[in-house]
Amino acid sequence: MKLSSLILMSLMLVMLAACNRGEVTDVERNPDGGVDVTVKLTETEANEAITDALNAAANPLLRDPSVDLQAGQIVINGQHERRDGGGTVSGSLIVTVTVDNGTLLAQVTQADFEGWDASDERIQQFNQRLAENFSRRANRDNQQITVTAVNITDTELEVTFNARRS
Repeated sequence: MKLSSLILMSLMLVMLAACNRGEVTDVERNPDGGVDVTVKLTETEANEAITDALNAAANPLLRDPSVDLQAGQIVINGQHERRDGGGTVSGSLIVTVTVDNGTLLAQVTQADFEGWDASDERIQQFNQRLAENFSRRANRDNQQITVTAVNITDTELEVTFNARRS
């Protein structure tokens, strides 16, 4: 990789962090090509990505979500509108985020709602939107990226990816 390309990528990553879309914590040249970048999203930034994913649906799974990052998972609490028109009930989702074939995969692994079927197709749609929102926040500059690792702690969601010039 040419030095100018590396500098350009580094500048874009610094701009990503400056725009409050995640903190770039590590940038290393990859001997196989591109640069390996680690971006950390705080619990607040993860909450924003999750809220955006939920609000993209006409009838969100949860309204007014509250996110709690925990080791290896994300717990989302909020209000769920009952399908039978019986008002709202409290509900929660447990989500894992993993790497699948170079992309982020977000999966609801547990849902706890009164009167709600966990096989609902809205879970699949939410999983897809959530993974897309996390990926978009980690890669605002639309570089060619391959996600290599994801780690969730009590305070942050960390995503490592390899960025290559298109």
